[in-house]
Amino acid sequence: MCGICGIYNYRNNEPIQKDVLERMTQSLIHRGPDAEGFFVQGNIGLGHRRLSIIDLLGGNQPMYGDDKNVVIVYNGEIYNYIELRNELKSLGFKFATDSDTEVIIKAYQAWGLDFQNKLNGMWAFALWDNRKKELLLSRDRIGEKPLYYAEFSDKFIFGSEIKSIIAYGFLAEANLELIEIYLSLGYIPAPFTFYKNIWKLKAGHFLIVKAEGIKEYKYWDLPSIDENNMLSDEREICEQFEHLLKDSVSLRMRSDVPFGAFLSGGLDSSSIVALMSEISNFPVETFTVGFNSKDYDERELAWQVSRKFSTNHHEKIVSFDSYDKSLEKVLFSCDEVFGDSSAIPTNCISQYARQKVKMVLSGDGGDEVLSGYTTYQGEKFASQYQKLPNFLKKSVPAVFSSLGRLAKGKIRYQINRITDVCASSSMGFQERLQEKSSWIKAEILKSLLTGLPSRITMYDFLEDLMRQCGYKDNF
Repeated sequence: MCGICGIYNYRNNEPIQKDVLERMTQSLIHRGPDAEGFFVQGNIGLGHRRLSIIDLLGGNQPMYGDDKNVVIVYNGEIYNYIELRNELKSLGFKFATDSDTEVIIKAYQAWGLDFQNKLNGMWAFALWDNRKKELLLSRDRIGEKPLYYAEFSDKFIFGSEIKSIIAYGFLAEANLELIEIYLSLGYIPAPFTFYKNIWKLKAGHFLIVKAEGIKEYKYWDLPSIDENNMLSDEREICEQFEHLLKDSVSLRMRSDVPFGAFLSGGLDSSSIVALMSEISNFPVETFTVGFNSKDYDERELAWQVSRKFSTNHHEKIVSFDSYDKSLEKVLFSCDEVFGDSSAIPTNCISQYARQKVKMVLSGDGGDEVLSGYTTYQGEKFASQYQKLPNFLKKSVPAVFSSLGRLAKGKIRYQINRITDVCASSSMGFQERLQEKSSWIKAEILKSLLTGLPSRITMYDFLEDLMRQCGYKDNF
């Protein structure tokens, strides 16, 4: 990954203080240890920290267009940059480097703002157009790459992490209106952050900043589909999915540095490793995190996959002694409250893998794409459960609840889970979604937050979110 940041005094010509920009950029050195670069021109300043992955010699940033009127700082990777470069060459564009960064510049010059729809990748970039006196900030479709911004006193400041905005001198004040959202979800969703007046650019969106003001636009959303006319032929579905997954892995393996994969032994990461082994001419470097507790340890599964595909396998044991140090590192990286404990072992294995490779692929996202979480199964169950007579829908949870009080250990845990699933299946969709999404039950949240003067409720947040959803089927 790389780190980007910048300042634009968009309503006046107040010159940029380079020492401030340097301080902001230095705060991101952990994101890009390989190189540093700056662009300062009057009231606009851009900073960049580089982790070199593609075109190690020619990809330094900021990068300029041929006529120096376009300049970019960029974090991410455009996977289809070779195909786009060939298309741009056919239009008469010439290239001085082999980097995907130059492809973004030429694509902007060729197709204007529509070029974002041609990019296949993960990115957060800031592009300054000197002719238009406009700053373009863009974030990839799903929001893999982070991008934060703040605006005050006619100044627009941004960065890959909140710490670069704080390094500018911005006072970070907690926004307690979001406490219920955080305690429910375990994170703060875009466009909010945990701080007042610091924002996340939403996935699939871009900003245009110019003297007239700041405007946000959406360039991508989930596709509109005919829910009554979806693919049903299992063979065709599997063939399409296999083609897309293999193409996805192949594109991500375009790199000028050593790379590997995180391997848990689960279906998702094992599938990625299987495809990498099929594509690569060399053994894949695989990395597994292990625990001394057998309840959480997946090393044996990972070893089975490693042996099957002849990978160079590496293990890292996470012990209690390393917990505090890893937690401090995670807190430093996140900048705001984040309630997913898996970040701690992920941090440990990332540091370990970094000794061998510069980038890894992982199985993250498989459950979201393939409905692998129990909440999806629960939604299918709810559609059937709601067909029961009312007296049964009310009595079944009560029966299981009574049984749960008599049981102990894992049996009690399983019965309580069944009770919760049955109870939530009786609810309306939005109420059930809130119940399933929240880490803390609504009644406990209410008692915890009594007396807080004002807050955005989880119910209101979900209601606004679902209003934007064009799909009819609950699943």
